[in-house]
Amino acid sequence: MSPLLKVVAAERPGNGTTSEDRIRVGRNAVVVLDGASGSDTRVSVNDYVDHLAGALVEVLDAEPDMPLPHALADAIRSTVGALRVMPGESPSSTVSIARRRGDEVDLLVLGDSPIYIGPDSQLLTDDRLAQLDLPSRTKANQRLREGAGYDDVHRDLIRAVRAEQLPWLNEPGGYWIAEARPEAAHHAVTRTVSATVPWLVMLTDGVDKPLRHLDISPAVGLNCSATGLIDFLEQLHGWEGERDPDAHALPRFKRHDDKTMAVVTLS
Repeated sequence: MSPLLKVVAAERPGNGTTSEDRIRVGRNAVVVLDGASGSDTRVSVNDYVDHLAGALVEVLDAEPDMPLPHALADAIRSTVGALRVMPGESPSSTVSIARRRGDEVDLLVLGDSPIYIGPDSQLLTDDRLAQLDLPSRTKANQRLREGAGYDDVHRDLIRAVRAEQLPWLNEPGGYWIAEARPEAAHHAVTRTVSATVPWLVMLTDGVDKPLRHLDISPAVGLNCSATGLIDFLEQLHGWEGERDPDAHALPRFKRHDDKTMAVVTLS
């Protein structure tokens, strides 16, 4: 546990067994990742996020005043070197960081794993991928709203979505993500807030999307134990499976995504 941050966190794998999300806590920082597969199956998503998370915490512990984009760039560079991945083929990951530095808290978001800042639930997010015009994504979501469910056509459309977004990966005018180009880190969304902020909630999109859809405040996790957070994630998982199994109400690429939530209070 960090002496500067109190962290209560929980994870719920989407498939019930393994998660490609990661939470790591350093001496003065919390890191949340949400991994995604690349075309090079030689390197697994789990290997990628394990190395990236470990390298990032190592850098943040060693250089507690380093600007967060520089720390992330160093961690990506270390991961690329260790795993020998190439741009466009590597697994990728969202990255969210909260770091206590004296009387301030530095925040970074790269990809769609947002940070909510209490007490007014201000949102630090990166929606550049969501803003891209991807016809196959639009069609897939529309079919889900119409009740088509997760059929073969849906699976073909998701493959098409990945092909459509690839040319925009870590390119100007596209979207930026931790993958195999360290310079992506310098395009992250950052903010510094006062350490008088009472709490932060860091989420992967598997939690954030149903939370927004159901109009649940991110503050729901305040004062929860880790067991309480796990119970909450189980409730979201249950809503997906029991109330919206075909993603009619909340269109999403798969029925259950990995779910990770970290509630951070300052001490």
